[in-house]
Amino acid sequence: MNVPADRHAPARRRDPGSNLARILSAAGEVFAEQGYDASMEQVAERANVGIGTLYRRFPSKAALVSAVVRTTHARTRQIAVAVLAECPAADGVFEFLRRCIATPSCWRVITARAPGIGETARHGVDQIVPVVDRLLENARRSGAIRPDVVFADLAVLLMSVRAVADFFDPQVPASSARHLELAMAGLRPDGAGLANPPMTTDQLTAVLGGPGVPAPSSSVGRAR
Repeated sequence: MNVPADRHAPARRRDPGSNLARILSAAGEVFAEQGYDASMEQVAERANVGIGTLYRRFPSKAALVSAVVRTTHARTRQIAVAVLAECPAADGVFEFLRRCIATPSCWRVITARAPGIGETARHGVDQIVPVVDRLLENARRSGAIRPDVVFADLAVLLMSVRAVADFFDPQVPASSARHLELAMAGLRPDGAGLANPPMTTDQLTAVLGGPGVPAPSSSVGRAR
């Protein structure tokens, strides 16, 4: 009887580069959802790799977090570079903010001051600032932004919008989209209309009240 040629062939192994990309992607998701309290086991499960494989790549959670922060900062810089090349000067800063919000972030880990990421975070910011400063300078020259806005303002703005997204969006979709528009309107020399409606008082009360506070029966409520 003829034996199929591949019956005794060695099992195919995953490409190490593919494993690394999957681990970093999974870690970014898990840490974005749970912050530094997330476990290495949760990351391994999300990445569909063994815990041994994860620890061979990253001997500690701090090392993994640092890698995630580096990856996120590199992606943020890539966004800024792309926007600088593609967008009109007047819209560059605002498109940068939109694209950043639309991509995964490690802000939960950074704001939790996870151990060992201080130097990593500083290095990442040093790489991002020069490109974003060019976006800001272009916007100032075109009269599209307040002259006193600096990189730190944009960073805090992004973190605040992500906090709104985490807290409100699961119950009141588009809350963070409106908050982003409101924040960007505040960056402009003159105000602009907002596309998303405000959260109603009932919706705000339901979210802030937490478990046990009934959500409004209708999306229409007091918007004062």
